[in-house]
Amino acid sequence: MVEVPIMAEELEKFYVFAEDHQVYGPADDTLIQQWAQQGLVSSKSWIYHEKADAWSRAEKVLPLKQFLVRGQTALTEAPQVAGGLRPGQLRRIRLFADMTDEQVEKFVNLVEKVKVRAFSPIVRQGEHGDSMFLILDGEARVSAKTDGKEDTIAMLGVGDFFGEIALLDAGPRSADVTANKDCTLLKLSRQSLEHIVAQSPELASRFLIAMNQFLGGRIRATNERFTKAQNFARGASGQVIAPGAVQWKRGF
Repeated sequence: MVEVPIMAEELEKFYVFAEDHQVYGPADDTLIQQWAQQGLVSSKSWIYHEKADAWSRAEKVLPLKQFLVRGQTALTEAPQVAGGLRPGQLRRIRLFADMTDEQVEKFVNLVEKVKVRAFSPIVRQGEHGDSMFLILDGEARVSAKTDGKEDTIAMLGVGDFFGEIALLDAGPRSADVTANKDCTLLKLSRQSLEHIVAQSPELASRFLIAMNQFLGGRIRATNERFTKAQNFARGASGQVIAPGAVQWKRGF
């Protein structure tokens, strides 16, 4: 593996490969400097820089040099938060990417850790709910029934979330979500969200802004698919040939 120096102006998102063979991140340059100051990153830690798409030793990451200590990577000793989880594990969820460890810990202390066995339903289409779910581990399938036929809408994995509309309006679920594999979920209820808004407005705003950014991306992607489908339908109009009109040839 080639060690690639990372210049300060290239800093974006980093991941740390720790002694427990787990990858912690993403972390921006400020957060990774905090980890180095706390002794969680040593000079020999492997760091992945997302923008450069390369791994290098921490000692090659110039902004870290003044914070590094020689020795072992101590991320395995990081304090646990709710449900025995560690901040690094929680950063698998993209909505937490821009939060500090303290903010993540405060947030997670207000959510419920839920285990779901493979092939078990998590939410059902049409039922009312007031909570959303964030996938910490596992895989889930989103599907909807139309005229008795079930169609798969999306596959969700680690870092994804669902149920956010019900969280906001307590309305009926728009789709079924089923665990494809054993899942570990974080459940955020409407009551917990209101508590976060009242007690920590800055934390609530960070979470809601991150959620809105992802929802905006989903809406744009849906609009793009709809536009392409409409364009295809218009272009194909009148060009469909009946099977009887096709002159088949033998051979190739």
